[in-house]
Amino acid sequence: MHGQDIHRRCRRYAAPLLAALMLAAPEPGMSQALTLETAITTALGRNERISQYQERVTQKEYGTREAVGNFLPSLTFTASYTHLNDPITIDLGPIRQAMMTLQAGTQTEFANVYSLVQGRPALTQAQRDAMTAANFSSLDKRLPLFVEEVKPADYKTGTFVATQPLFLGGKLLAAKKYASSEQRSAEIELGRTRNEIVQETVTNYLAVVLMTDVVTTRQAVFAGMNRHVARAQKLFTEGLIASHQVMRAEVAAADAERNLLDDQNRLELAKIALRASLGMLPDEPLEVFETLSYRATGDTLAVYQAGAMTQHPVLRILAEKREAAAQNYNVQRSEFLPQIAAFGKYEVFPQYLSILEPRWAVGLQLSVNLFNGFKKYSRLESAVHLEREVEYLEADTRRKIDLLVNKNYRELVNARNRYQRLKKNIALAAENRRLMQNRFETGLGTSLDVIDAELVYEKNLIERKQSLYDYYKAMTELYATIGTPEKVLSIWNAQGEDQ
Repeated sequence: MHGQDIHRRCRRYAAPLLAALMLAAPEPGMSQALTLETAITTALGRNERISQYQERVTQKEYGTREAVGNFLPSLTFTASYTHLNDPITIDLGPIRQAMMTLQAGTQTEFANVYSLVQGRPALTQAQRDAMTAANFSSLDKRLPLFVEEVKPADYKTGTFVATQPLFLGGKLLAAKKYASSEQRSAEIELGRTRNEIVQETVTNYLAVVLMTDVVTTRQAVFAGMNRHVARAQKLFTEGLIASHQVMRAEVAAADAERNLLDDQNRLELAKIALRASLGMLPDEPLEVFETLSYRATGDTLAVYQAGAMTQHPVLRILAEKREAAAQNYNVQRSEFLPQIAAFGKYEVFPQYLSILEPRWAVGLQLSVNLFNGFKKYSRLESAVHLEREVEYLEADTRRKIDLLVNKNYRELVNARNRYQRLKKNIALAAENRRLMQNRFETGLGTSLDVIDAELVYEKNLIERKQSLYDYYKAMTELYATIGTPEKVLSIWNAQGEDQ
């Protein structure tokens, strides 16, 4: 017994290794032998949808980094070269004119006072006007023109501008949380895609295994029918049975051959579907060497229900969408609050600055929107109803997932019960087939009895294999609802015997 256990363990671990080696370096023209484990590994490694969602996760990671960058100051440098049609100047000619007029009049008055002090008569009006004109002309020659060039016709600018947001009503924090939620959603989507690939691969692999077993059963039945035809022809030649019994045996053999050909075509179709899941070419040879055998699972309905309510990918995505909707509400609410930012600027070409322009400046900026036609209020109300929509969608999804879990679990139980109960049916059908063959050989039975017994036996064998397929398919769907479809692999590879 110990030696048999060692041999069984060796076969268990050698088969996946052998299949992996055959996948890695298949010889031309040879079929690739797969196990369920290597099929899952191959599908996960080759599937383009997984690569697509991996790129989406990377994209969302950079979106999160972008949201973090909103908290940091921004620094920009702006450079320009400008040519004006004329320099920008400030002309203070009127002030110069007023100053010279006032000064010329003052000098004339001083001259008049001096004349009086010297005992001479006061200046006449004509003398005063002439003296004022002379003084004005003298000042006009001595004083420069009051014209200042503010900007030359050609000038350059180079300005550093820094801005640091201080308070935006919670918008930046909401944007960061929204980006993080989107990243988590993308990661969940990637996990869900992997689970879907695993589930699809397991289903298609089991279909190939099922159809391989069915074809083997059909071949055995067809061979048995041919032996029966040969025996019937011999008995007819000996005059022990009528010709219609030979004809009935030949019809049954033809039906068995037709069923065999139909299932062989279904097997090829199942292989095509499996190749698609594995990313193989449509005409690439593929073979499996595992058969359907029963392995029990100890998980109860309560375990599946609890796992589905917490781990189902759709519910996890909806939880992230609910978080995103809440942050969208926070963003819209922030529009009603004041926004404060600090700023600073520095000019690298001070020689081109006018007397009115500073080289550097720092300050604070406050912005409050007072009225914009109720657009912000409408967006806020829209965000409120979006949150409610997600809540209703999540509640409806939970009910549907609970229904799905109950459906798949009952299908698993039904398939398991059907499989276990068919064991006695097969034993009875096998004994009945043996008796009918013996009766036919002794002339006590008819060819129809033998054919009916053979068909009943075949039907029970195929139905039991189909029950196993339904059992594992329902199990895969159950584990997919809790996000762990790979657990089917551990059950499939577990030690156990058919029951």
